[in-house]
Amino acid sequence: MKIRIKIINSYELHDIRSKVLRNGLDPKMCTFGGDTKKSSIHIGAFNNNKILGGVSLIKNNCNENNEVDCFQLRGLCVYNEFQNYGIGTKIMSKIENIISEKNIKYVWMNARESAVKFYLKLGYTNSNKSKIIGNIGLHYMLYKYL
Repeated sequence: MKIRIKIINSYELHDIRSKVLRNGLDPKMCTFGGDTKKSSIHIGAFNNNKILGGVSLIKNNCNENNEVDCFQLRGLCVYNEFQNYGIGTKIMSKIENIISEKNIKYVWMNARESAVKFYLKLGYTNSNKSKIIGNIGLHYMLYKYL
């Protein structure tokens, strides 16, 4: 399978966010605060023009670690049938390159408990600060200095 990673518009992620992250919630309801900011970056992973995964980067200060001029990673997702093929890792590599090219040195996220091991393998640090997010569940704040 040939995977192509590219910058896309946020609305191209609504369907996959709905199916993978929000239990089939109406895709129109699968927007994130900051999706439409000029500074936001949205990435899609494609095979034969079919989206398989994606993520959004929102320019947000990290109050937990008092970091400014940083990106918050939001909504990394890969369709279930395409997980464990390295797509998420390729997406993360691309976004880290993009962030570094912008001379930003810090990225953070609120990661689902089930995803923490994935991010730890990629060099992220678990702050061990946790919270329940809506009806989605337990999340941990993770971060990485690039």
